[in-house]
Amino acid sequence: MPKKSPTAALPVLTRRRFLERLGAVGGSSLIMTAMTSLDLMAGQAGVRPALTGRPGGAKVLVIGAGVSGLVVGYELGKLGYDFRILEARDRVGGLAWTVRRSSEHTEINGERQVCAFDEGLSVNVGPWRIPYTHTGVLNYCKELGVPLQIFVNESDASYFYYEGNAAGSLSSTRVRLRELKADMIGHTNELLVKAIDQRQLDLPLTAEDTQRFVSFLVAQGYLDSSDHRYKAFTNRGPGDPYDFSALLRSGFGNRMRSIPARDGTAAAPMFHPIGGMDQFPKGFQRAIGPNRIVFNAETQSVHQNDAGVKVVYLDTKSGRKTEVNADYVVVCMPLSVLAGVDINLSPEMMEAVRATTYSNSAKMGLAMKRRFWEEDDQIFGGHLYSNLPLGEFSYPSNDYFSRKGVLLGLYANVAVGNLLDQPVKARVEHVLMHASKVHPQIRQEFESAYAVWWRRVRYSQGGYASGATTARRAQLSKVENRIILGSAATAPSSEPDWQEGAVSAGWQALTSLHERAMRA
Repeated sequence: MPKKSPTAALPVLTRRRFLERLGAVGGSSLIMTAMTSLDLMAGQAGVRPALTGRPGGAKVLVIGAGVSGLVVGYELGKLGYDFRILEARDRVGGLAWTVRRSSEHTEINGERQVCAFDEGLSVNVGPWRIPYTHTGVLNYCKELGVPLQIFVNESDASYFYYEGNAAGSLSSTRVRLRELKADMIGHTNELLVKAIDQRQLDLPLTAEDTQRFVSFLVAQGYLDSSDHRYKAFTNRGPGDPYDFSALLRSGFGNRMRSIPARDGTAAAPMFHPIGGMDQFPKGFQRAIGPNRIVFNAETQSVHQNDAGVKVVYLDTKSGRKTEVNADYVVVCMPLSVLAGVDINLSPEMMEAVRATTYSNSAKMGLAMKRRFWEEDDQIFGGHLYSNLPLGEFSYPSNDYFSRKGVLLGLYANVAVGNLLDQPVKARVEHVLMHASKVHPQIRQEFESAYAVWWRRVRYSQGGYASGATTARRAQLSKVENRIILGSAATAPSSEPDWQEGAVSAGWQALTSLHERAMRA
């Protein structure tokens, strides 16, 4: 028998009320979508600029070798500019960082981590998936020879797990996505067929069309062909269907739609570079060449006048300061970092720079001795859907059936309690404690972890730019004599910025620079 749930003090959900609420007559569309708190949208970069002309002898400095800076440098090279990219880190990519064995960083005013993953294992601690609509990124991957593979954004074997009273009688119960889909659609189709049989729907259909519609609902909802009842069936998995009222009160069904989203965390299909997301910026690095990027170059001052721009940077390895001159500078560092640089921008521009806030983005990779999610639960990619304080907990979309693997144990874009102020060991314990409620094997199989809280990462000081108004973005995109801002925060149509926003920002800065240089 279906599982029952208490109904005391709750309004009776009649068939008619359900049909009206769901909008079944107008069309009942159902599918999986991302949590509202993590439904991060990003617009397309737009049309790649087709620029012509070549200013004679113009020298350009690009500050920052994240995606936007690499886009600017790559396109400047094709236009024939003399350019250099100054990068404070010892790698390209900025947030597009793939952590592997021996990767390391020291948090600002915090502790040092060194990745202990086995060789061949990794985790993308910044961007890790590319929606199919992000044609700016995808076309560059094609142009630069960066091979891609499918990112599995949804697995019907994934679990829902809500604590407290959030899911009613299904709280603290592991519910498979396939069970949810089957039961919600099955119960819905049973109600529709009954309403049609009793002629309670004014459908503008012929008798023959009505019968065909019923046949479709029966097949689509796995109803019994004789009595049109929804009940247990093999493809759903073991056990009886959950009570329909319990499912409705759980709220799980609010994560279903008819087709995948085009953008955001629920988009499908999605892709990721083979070997890690850092293969994308490394593609630019190869194309730009080894002599155009200066690493470990921490920009300390940027001063412009009508004749040009003088930049002073510190070699963080040798401690030596170097002064370089250029005709133009494109600043592609995060605005959270730029706010602390000695730069002679206008007061209005600096006000906009300092007003731009950045997310509390954080990720944690958990290396496991055994891919228990595959072996024990038959989960291949996708995510755990829960209200646990983990943000998003996800399963890898690569190296299936290998011995070991790395889970994304935490992915959040807001503060998670006071974890930012806790030592790394305490953060790992927090994740293991909560994840073990769904996967009790996790403690036994756990091997090592790597945690990245971007607000504590030097030269980042946060994740993506947030809370940017249209007016502020308009200010940030202005050309100030010989200095142009090109960080992802200036992207005209993307927030949070994703990599597509960085591409868009790079194109915008490139166009502004070229137009300015051609007028000189």
